[in-house]
Amino acid sequence: MAAGEERKEPDSLNNQMPDDAHNAGADRPEVNSVPTAKAAAAPAELPVTNVRSMVWKLLIALGSGILGIFALSLISHQMNVVKVVRSLNPRYILAAFVLIFLEVGAEALRLQSIVSAVGLHISLGTAMRNILVGQFFARVTPFEAGGGEPAQMYMLYRDDSIAVADSTMVFAIKAILSGLSQVVVLVLVPIWLVFGGHDLGISNQFRIILYIGVAAYVLTFAALVYGLVKLDQIDGFIGRLVERPAKELNRRGRFWQRLARRVQKFVSDALRARETAIKANRPLLSRALFFSFISWGLLVLTPILLLYGLGITSSIMQIVVATLIYYIAISYFPTPGAAVGAELGAAALFAAFVPNGILGAFILIWRFFDHYVKMGAGGVTAVGEFIVRPARRRRERRQRENDASTHERTGKP
Repeated sequence: MAAGEERKEPDSLNNQMPDDAHNAGADRPEVNSVPTAKAAAAPAELPVTNVRSMVWKLLIALGSGILGIFALSLISHQMNVVKVVRSLNPRYILAAFVLIFLEVGAEALRLQSIVSAVGLHISLGTAMRNILVGQFFARVTPFEAGGGEPAQMYMLYRDDSIAVADSTMVFAIKAILSGLSQVVVLVLVPIWLVFGGHDLGISNQFRIILYIGVAAYVLTFAALVYGLVKLDQIDGFIGRLVERPAKELNRRGRFWQRLARRVQKFVSDALRARETAIKANRPLLSRALFFSFISWGLLVLTPILLLYGLGITSSIMQIVVATLIYYIAISYFPTPGAAVGAELGAAALFAAFVPNGILGAFILIWRFFDHYVKMGAGGVTAVGEFIVRPARRRRERRQRENDASTHERTGKP
């Protein structure tokens, strides 16, 4: 079903949804409204939710995963996966599935807290489906990005009548909180390596690369925060550039003007997100930040659990730091789900304290839980959200239309 097909489309930024459905009345923070009438309307169907596009992305992601397994087999000659899996206590396997469910739940609670903090409302079930869909698209697009958030914003619009401009604002705040929690977690890595990480077994060259990567991440986040502080000046500069008549500009000036028009909407959305975040419910935003840290904790618990289940009793801090380095590294790898880079990077990091006989099997088991289970659960949810539910709604609409036509012909109420 096309968005807005059976309901009136939101006509303003402050009138997104029925008050009796979502209780977004007097407690909603005032927003420094920016005229974004075009942003309030969602497309009938996003390209990312197209069935053919979803299938192709999934096939490419699975193909990349096969290449990753092949690359891992070249450096780990003892790939006794079946034997290693049989040696793993079933309780640890069950616990790994529970950790995944808890991680999705923590991310859903974070999203729900952010939405509530700005005076909107979504149910926990809707938030969990939203997170699962994001997990799927993040794992079938390069750099674990691409299609995740557009699909999630589209779901908020379609299922909860939250205007696209407001859902953009929600995910902008989510990105800020996620970035803050990641910076706090990641700066612990070089600190530990300097004062107690000599037993991790990584080379000095790798340490230098790691320090550069962490520094680049922190500087990027600092630049983002600085940009948010200076948004008013940026918005004014872009506004002046866009308002200048094109005939007064040379070719280079017209190029920058076209680019400025594209940036202008992003800046306006970011400015609105900043103003809303400042006036939002701070206890709820603090709770969302807390769930960001909980999500990180659950993320690093999975390899600890699996390694201990395989009988590897290395230092927990050693496993945690290796896991954090792993997640730093794969964020820069361009393949869907960071395939190939994830497998090889994990092998390089965990080889220092995981025996070669089970190293390759451990990485495959870990990738199965961390990557493929999430991608599979998210894929099933995405099929339900973008294929099954719209088809059911179309059938129900046609049935209502047929019933209405029948009543008109028979003259019966």
